[in-house]
Amino acid sequence: MKHVSRQCGVWYLVLLAAVVAACTTAKPIAEWRNQDYTGGPFDNILIVGVSDQVTVRRAFENTFLDRLQEEKIKATPSFAIIPGETRPTEENIKAVIKDIKFDSVLITHLVGVEEKEVYHPSTYYTAPYYRGFYGYYGHVGSYVYEPEYYSRHKLVKLETNLYDVRTEMLVWSMQSETMNPSSEQKLIDAKIKTVVKRLKAQKLLQAN
Repeated sequence: MKHVSRQCGVWYLVLLAAVVAACTTAKPIAEWRNQDYTGGPFDNILIVGVSDQVTVRRAFENTFLDRLQEEKIKATPSFAIIPGETRPTEENIKAVIKDIKFDSVLITHLVGVEEKEVYHPSTYYTAPYYRGFYGYYGHVGSYVYEPEYYSRHKLVKLETNLYDVRTEMLVWSMQSETMNPSSEQKLIDAKIKTVVKRLKAQKLLQAN
C-alpha cells in the first residue's frame, strides 16, 4: 500500500508540473494564412502592441523586439518612433511606415479575458506498476479514488496580425489563449514565443 501511495505521489507531482507548464504557454486556438499572398518573407517589421496602458504596450513591443533580434530579424517597436502615453493611431502608423520603409506591420491586441469553471468528475484508476509479473497481477485490483471537484480558470485571449505594407494585405493571423498567467510578463513571453515560432514555420520571417 505504501508502494501505491508513493507512486501516486510521484504521478501527482508529474501532473502538477504539466499543469504549471501549461499555464505559462500560449496555445494557438485559430491560425490563418492568406493564400493570395505571393510575396516573400519579411525582414523589416514595425511592432505595434495595442494597449491603453503604456507599460503593457512597451512590454509587448520590447519582448517582440528581443525575440525577433534573436532570429536576426530587423524590427522596430512603435513606441520608439511614435512617442506618447496613448496607443498609436492609424494615421501615426501610416506616417512612420512611409518615412522608414517598413515592409510589414505586426500588431497584437487583447481579444478578451474569460473566467471559466471546469468540472472534474470523480475517477477510479490504478497507479502504474513497473515491477515483476506476479506483483503486477495483484496490483491491478487496487484502485485509487479521486473525488469530483470544480476548478476556476482565467483564459486570456490575444490576437496577432501580420500585414504587408506594400499591399496593405493581411498576410497572417493567429489567436491564442493562455490559462492562468501568473503575471503580465509571463503572458507576454508565452504569446510572443508562440507567434515567432509559427511565423518561422510559415516562412514569413527572413534573417538579415
